[in-house]
Amino acid sequence: MTAARGHRPAPAGAGGDVSRRWRVPVLLLATGLAVIMVAGCGSSGSPPPWRSGHPDPGSLSLLDSAQAGRCASKAPDPDQAPAAISFTGQKYVQAGSLPAQAQPASALEIDHTGNWSFWDDYDGNLTMTTPQADYLYKPASC
Repeated sequence: MTAARGHRPAPAGAGGDVSRRWRVPVLLLATGLAVIMVAGCGSSGSPPPWRSGHPDPGSLSLLDSAQAGRCASKAPDPDQAPAAISFTGQKYVQAGSLPAQAQPASALEIDHTGNWSFWDDYDGNLTMTTPQADYLYKPASC
C-alpha cells in the first residue's frame, strides 16, 4: 500500500472502526442526559415530615410544595399538611387551618390516610381533618 504524498496509509478495516469509535461516546452522552432528566423531574430535597405516615389514599393525591408548584407557593403550613391535594382532576391548595374538629359540618368524607380524613364541603372546597388541626383547601386556578 502506498500513501499519497503527505498522508499516512490507512490501516485495513479503518472504515468500520470509525463508526465504532463514535458509538461509545454517543451512548455515554445519551445515558448521562437521561440520568440528568430523570433526576430533575423529582421533587428536590427530602420529603416533608408528614409524608412517611400518610401515603396517598386511593381517590386523591397529596402534594408537597415541590410537587404542587407555584400554585401552592403560599400554602401556610406545608410542613404539617400537604401544600395541595389533587382530587378528581382538580388541584386544591392549602388556604388555612383551624383548631381540630372531629368532622366538618354537613360534609361528606371522601377518603382517609393514617389519622387524616378528607371531606367535601359541597361549597367547592375540601377539608382535611387531623388530630392537631383542620386544613382548608380551595380550588387552584393556575
